[in-house]
Amino acid sequence: MLHVLHYILHLLGFHEQLPLGRQTQALPVPVIQGFVEPTKFFHDYVIPGQPVVFKGAAKEFPAFQRWTDEYFLSFEESKEWMVQYELGKKETREGGQEPISFAEYIKRYNDEDLYCVTGLPKFLRGDMPIFGPLNCKFVLTKLMDDLVMWFSSGGTKSVWHYDDYENLNCLIKGKKELILANRSEMELGHFQREGSFSKVDVDSVDLNKYPGFSEITFYNATIEAGDCVYIPTFWGHVVRSWGRNIAINAWWEIYKSPFECTPAHLSDWSAVSMTTDSDIGKAGEEVMKDTEGARELSGNFRLVMWSSLPMRTEGHVSRASFLDVLQPELKDEISDFLESVNGKPEDLADEEWLRVFDQLDANKDEHLDPREIDLLSSDETLIFLIQQAKIESPSSDTEKAEL
Repeated sequence: MLHVLHYILHLLGFHEQLPLGRQTQALPVPVIQGFVEPTKFFHDYVIPGQPVVFKGAAKEFPAFQRWTDEYFLSFEESKEWMVQYELGKKETREGGQEPISFAEYIKRYNDEDLYCVTGLPKFLRGDMPIFGPLNCKFVLTKLMDDLVMWFSSGGTKSVWHYDDYENLNCLIKGKKELILANRSEMELGHFQREGSFSKVDVDSVDLNKYPGFSEITFYNATIEAGDCVYIPTFWGHVVRSWGRNIAINAWWEIYKSPFECTPAHLSDWSAVSMTTDSDIGKAGEEVMKDTEGARELSGNFRLVMWSSLPMRTEGHVSRASFLDVLQPELKDEISDFLESVNGKPEDLADEEWLRVFDQLDANKDEHLDPREIDLLSSDETLIFLIQQAKIESPSSDTEKAEL
């Protein structure tokens, strides 16, 4: 009888308000034992954008055994090192973060509704080996952005959001559940017109207000202490935690082209400088950081397309909106790059940019969907498309006629 009543209510437009991720049957994120080597990681997971759980990969980290509150407080630096914490374990993104000493946070977090989200203190980085899949000189010197500590007594809930960085998250203490959705379904995620998150209540999704969540194919990754999970760029996700909970995640720049991995021969993260080292705590010396040319030009192009309003709200970039989506800074950057290659200024007219669009529009429906944007996989491909656009341009024909 109760089943019949639920069916009738559903037909009338009344939906049970379930936690986000329970609206459809979630598929499991693939799980493999331990880390894979970097070349396989980037080829099989990062470049195609596929999440994966590395079971037990962090159990051999010194942090796995050492990181008790007593151990943290044994460092004199903990009294001076300032960290950021959020007021409230259920994220809203409506309030700011408060600075506090690491030692003071440890004394308070078990009794108050606090959540530390901050760059990993430098005095603890020696306890964290370089994550195996990232142990390449190119990644550590050109792509690395930040190493972040997520530290609470459990019970945290993030907003539904996506990141424009690649993310490898290793859980040192506690348990986490991650609910994810493919970036190809971004338009169903009800993300804000400004920003990379949704205002949906992750504990109670109102499908009348947010109907897209009834159509999303969700993926579930439930990880325990010692596990790591890769979250691809632009994949929507919500994270819940239980028990004393400490996770460390590495964020790095989008890079989708194959590259040769030369091992960095570093034992831990203490020798790798992050872009946020000077923002909080104590500024670190840039031992291995050289950000010049970190992100591919084609990567910038994909990032602009992926983070655009049409992509976030409609799931594609139309031909009509393409010129508006292209940012002047990106156009200038591409023009400067072409000038460095060809030795002369190479500004593209609007009709030439539209020819680039037409070449990427594989199915000729006047929309660039996620798969078509990913066709722009390297700077070489971008240069080729631009050259083809200029060859086919009417202005090029006029120049030839004048010659």
